[in-house]
Amino acid sequence: MSPFVRWATGPLVGRLRMALTAISVALLAGYFVLVLLQVFFRYVLNESLFWAEEFVRGAMLWGVMISVGLVAASRTHIRIEILELMLPPGGRRYVVALADALTVAFLLTLMWAGIEFVDRTWFQQSPLLEVPKYTVYLAIPIGAAIEVVMTLLTWQQHDSSDIASDRTL
Repeated sequence: MSPFVRWATGPLVGRLRMALTAISVALLAGYFVLVLLQVFFRYVLNESLFWAEEFVRGAMLWGVMISVGLVAASRTHIRIEILELMLPPGGRRYVVALADALTVAFLLTLMWAGIEFVDRTWFQQSPLLEVPKYTVYLAIPIGAAIEVVMTLLTWQQHDSSDIASDRTL
């Protein structure tokens, strides 16, 4: 294992995971509280927080796109492992590397499309919050970039040759 791989899979990834986890938890807690407040205002006070739904939708998009980096770092995306489990260790490494390369290619495409989407919404305002719409849609390219970084930093960390073959296949 090269020194860069050891450094990348060590303190840097740990700090990034902690930061992403803290941001994800804060966003989740924030929109959870806001939804509870919205229910309380609507059914108890007979009023409405008219801006809360729009804010929660934007926060949920940011939460998902920030959290996807954590999923990539721990290799817990939904995947079909049957081919991976049927191959010898060398073949498994090849399949995992190919899947990671295709994932990075998809994410770079998503990042490019997200940047174009942000550019298209640059001068639009949200109707209730009156903030630029690009602040919500900026989550797409940022989340894709975070996932690319986490995938590349943990590329060698999750070597599939360590996975014991399932003898029941």
